[in-house]
Amino acid sequence: MSQKRGRVISTNNGRKQVSRVTVRAKEAVEAAGGSVRRVHYNQLGFRALLKPEWFEKKGRLLPKAARPPPKLKDKVDSIGRLPAPTKPIPFYTEEKEAASAPT
Repeated sequence: MSQKRGRVISTNNGRKQVSRVTVRAKEAVEAAGGSVRRVHYNQLGFRALLKPEWFEKKGRLLPKAARPPPKLKDKVDSIGRLPAPTKPIPFYTEEKEAASAPT
């Protein structure tokens, strides 16, 4: 799959988190058995996600995740997480319930 705009944030087992995606690209991923979640990061959030050592080197804390502006609210599914998640984010409510259940 080629992508001209946006960045792929994380991939695992056919699940993708992207900043922007076209309808055709999203349909292609879902037809192949994957899923796509559109997340919002601003410029500072991308820097914190891709280069967290930059903040540590300067003695700064990681910034909080920014909410999308009103114009973009309907174009994103969720707000990006900072620092980057170490475990996969559940995409569906069944996965959320399974992840929160005690083992």
